[in-house]
Amino acid sequence: MNRTRKTLSRAIVTAAACVAVLAATASAAAAAPFHLSTFGTALTGSDGASSRQAGAHADLTVKAEFGDPHGDGTVRDLDVTLPAGLVGNPTVVSTCGLEELSGGSTGVALCPSDSQVGIAVPEFGSGPAGTIDGIDPLYNLAPGPGDAAVFGFNQSGVTVIIRARVTPGDYTIASGSVAINQTLDITGVGLTFWGVPAEGKHDPQRVGTCGHGQITICTGRESSLPVKPFFTNPTSCPGSPVSFVAVADSWGAPGAFVTSSVSSDRSGAPFVFDGCGRLPFAPTLVPVPGTHRAHSPTGLGVELVLPSNEGPKGFSAAHVRKTVISFPPGMSVSPSAVAGLGACSEAEVGLGNNHPPACPDSAKLGNVSIDTQLLADPVEGEVVLATQNANPFGSTYAIYLLAKGPGFYLKLPGELNLDKQTGQLKVVFDDLPQLPFESVHLDFRGGPTAPLTTPDTCGDYSIRTEVTSWASPTPVVASVPMQIDEDCSGGGKFNPSLQAGVANPVAGAISPLTIRIRRQDGEQNVSRLDVTLPEGELAKLKGVEVCPDALAVTGACPIGSQVGISTTAIGTGAFPLFVPQPGKDPTALYLGGPYKGAPYSLITKVPAQSGPFDFGMIVVRTAINVDPVTSQVIAKSDPLPQILEGVPIAYRDVRIEVQKPDFTVNPTSCEQRYVTTTISSIDGGTAHPSVPFKVGDCASLGFGPKLAFKVRGGTNRGDYQALTATLTTHKHEANISRVAVTLPHSEFLAQEHIRTICTRVQFADKNCPQGSIYGFAKATTPLLDKPLEGPVYLRSSSNPLPDLVATMNGQ
Repeated sequence: MNRTRKTLSRAIVTAAACVAVLAATASAAAAAPFHLSTFGTALTGSDGASSRQAGAHADLTVKAEFGDPHGDGTVRDLDVTLPAGLVGNPTVVSTCGLEELSGGSTGVALCPSDSQVGIAVPEFGSGPAGTIDGIDPLYNLAPGPGDAAVFGFNQSGVTVIIRARVTPGDYTIASGSVAINQTLDITGVGLTFWGVPAEGKHDPQRVGTCGHGQITICTGRESSLPVKPFFTNPTSCPGSPVSFVAVADSWGAPGAFVTSSVSSDRSGAPFVFDGCGRLPFAPTLVPVPGTHRAHSPTGLGVELVLPSNEGPKGFSAAHVRKTVISFPPGMSVSPSAVAGLGACSEAEVGLGNNHPPACPDSAKLGNVSIDTQLLADPVEGEVVLATQNANPFGSTYAIYLLAKGPGFYLKLPGELNLDKQTGQLKVVFDDLPQLPFESVHLDFRGGPTAPLTTPDTCGDYSIRTEVTSWASPTPVVASVPMQIDEDCSGGGKFNPSLQAGVANPVAGAISPLTIRIRRQDGEQNVSRLDVTLPEGELAKLKGVEVCPDALAVTGACPIGSQVGISTTAIGTGAFPLFVPQPGKDPTALYLGGPYKGAPYSLITKVPAQSGPFDFGMIVVRTAINVDPVTSQVIAKSDPLPQILEGVPIAYRDVRIEVQKPDFTVNPTSCEQRYVTTTISSIDGGTAHPSVPFKVGDCASLGFGPKLAFKVRGGTNRGDYQALTATLTTHKHEANISRVAVTLPHSEFLAQEHIRTICTRVQFADKNCPQGSIYGFAKATTPLLDKPLEGPVYLRSSSNPLPDLVATMNGQ
């Protein structure tokens, strides 16, 4: 026993306390004489020398002494924060219950010797001494639901509890005691945590019960546990010293904390860690897509595994600092996931504090599970979407990993980088906590509203992973194969469908017109649309306001120019995203003026707003031409946007509804005609879907046009006369298809005066000579505000005589 006491006495010289005390929240009192007169720490290896090898398993000693601790100055709370990366693993030793620690009526700790993790050396101004020569065994206690780890010692029947916690923000480890028993009259305390508790070198200091009948406390106990490290040095070598920080207050002035920090041990050796190049680091990161189908929404499982190297003789694996996952081209964010999706603000996450996150359920994208050797159970939580631009990166897209551990919340932001030209996705988590783990598993939800989408075509793809440790800036790079080999039939096809028609298919009726173009999932994406309406399907432009060109550029057109609405569905899977979303104001369709050589245009101002994202407005303009011979409307759209803020726009359903009252007018012919289209794909494909277009009830239309002639000039034979013909129709009559006029025998063409004839080439170029004009024409229609009028030419023809062509221009 005396030999053991001498050994323990020598241990007192280097004994210290890794003490961390959760600070009380009582209001600070006025300055008190209480202070930390001494605060020191040491990290020593098995040889007793200072240990600065990164990842090594040193004994940690912390000692604190208090100035003027008597009376009201007695220490109340003490808290010590360890440098980042310096961690203890309480799962490698057994646990002791609180009743065992108190010892019941015996007053001495009855904890199993295998639960001892070190020694405590309390110092007193007066009162009892330690269990053996002033030294108390320090035990690993069974943690409660809110405890990361709990340690304690029994000082003559009074238990001192030390609770470890993970500090928010930097996730360093802190431990401490709150409301230390005032009767102890403690002047100082030292704690030593063993680097490898089961090592035989600690047997002389290991305490347990022995004997029969009367309980006896004995030393020199052997451990029956596997020899595994408890404490591990940081795995980062920044080149500058790190610090231990202690804060304490007294019973006389609770809440008036004093602070002390040290960056070197008592011998003056700074806490500068080195040897990071000797640390093992062999992570494997395996992404597992939720499906191998092409052009499909997909979930994603990502598992990062890091062997910990728990042997006591070597060094622990370096901690992970950064992970980067780069997905192959074609695999990107799915717009289908946005509808109904929410986002979590920085205030709701509460970065830097330990409050429960208050993110909405709608922001959840998946789950996270972290297995760490420091805890008996996995730390589990959620992956949530961060608010656009209002996140730690100020980026468009970001996520948070939010997991609840015992007594702490892990809140890790990750940035999502989307290439704005290709949509290629990269996920980056940087400056991860310097904490060990065995595996991290992320599981992004699957199903039709999954956040990701697979490439459009089958093939062999690869996902690139980069994992960087705190020990070295050089990442471990791997390329993980990802095969897309299911549902390959859609790739490369382009067969969009067309629906078109009027709500009231009655000849001559005013009726809304609807055009709908749909593309199957997986086919080539639509790049532009050309639509030609059947002959006779007209628009009443009279009284309709035209959006000024200056406003058309931004889509801020006046309400009087609105002629309809449009709806677009984008994305992959069974539930594409509709823009605008159901319940929102429809997207307006405006009538604009001349555009790209066409007399009119349609302007669509699409709100790029859905779920938590707002990208402003997209203006798409469509030139509206009128065939000069048939008066058919020919609409030619601008190229459709293919990507927006890195998110590919896969067009699934485009609907145009021209529904302005008294605007679109049906033909008065009941012959079957067609709506025809030319639809182009982004990959160069072209499709020409068409649908029949037919109205009925032509027999109910009247038809009573009147044709009147008037001549001016001499009536003698050989005189030259001017001829005026006037054709008049009435409302609700059928439109005129053709007119044939036979002049009386008394009227002849003066062929000697036919000198200049416009050629077909000149006519096509609108460059007819002035001498080819032989008259003028004027037409008035209820569809236009102003008449159409212009010259009448003689134009060369394939007939024996020239053609008489009236070219009328106007609104």
